[in-house]
Amino acid sequence: MTALRRPLALVLAIAVTAAGAGACGAGRNILGTSTSPCFYALPVAKQAVEGRGSLDGVRLVDVARLTGRGGRALRQLLDQLPIPPSHEVCLVAYSGSYILDQVELPFGPVPSTLPARYAIAVVTIPESALLGTFLTQREPLSFKHEHLGL
Repeated sequence: MTALRRPLALVLAIAVTAAGAGACGAGRNILGTSTSPCFYALPVAKQAVEGRGSLDGVRLVDVARLTGRGGRALRQLLDQLPIPPSHEVCLVAYSGSYILDQVELPFGPVPSTLPARYAIAVVTIPESALLGTFLTQREPLSFKHEHLGL
C-alpha cells in the first residue's frame, strides 16, 4: 500500500501545482498584463508629477497603431515627442489638480481651464526615460480595467 501512496501523492501534487499555475495565467490574461513593462516606468512617472495626485492607471501604447477619433488626437500629441523607433511608450495617468509648474517636461496644448484634472507622463520602455508630461481635463483613453473576471 505504501508504495502506491507515494506515486499517488506525487501525481496529486503535480495536478495541484498545474491547476494553480493555470489559474494565475488566466488572471493575468484578463487583467491585460501587456502593460507589465510599464510598471518599471512608475517611479519615473511619479517623479514627473512630483508625487502629487493618485495613480489612475497605466497603458502600454503602440503609437503607430493609434486609430479612431481619440486615438488620432493622442497620436498627434505624441508626435511632438522624440518617440523611440519601437513606437511603444507607457502612458501613466495621475488624477488630481495640476498646473504646468508642477510637472516635469510639460508639453502639448495647455488646457483652457487650470488646474487640470489629469497629468499623463509619457515614458519610454525598456529604459524608463521620461519623454514628457501633458495635462488634460479628461483622459484621452481609458486607463481602467473594466472587466476583472471575478
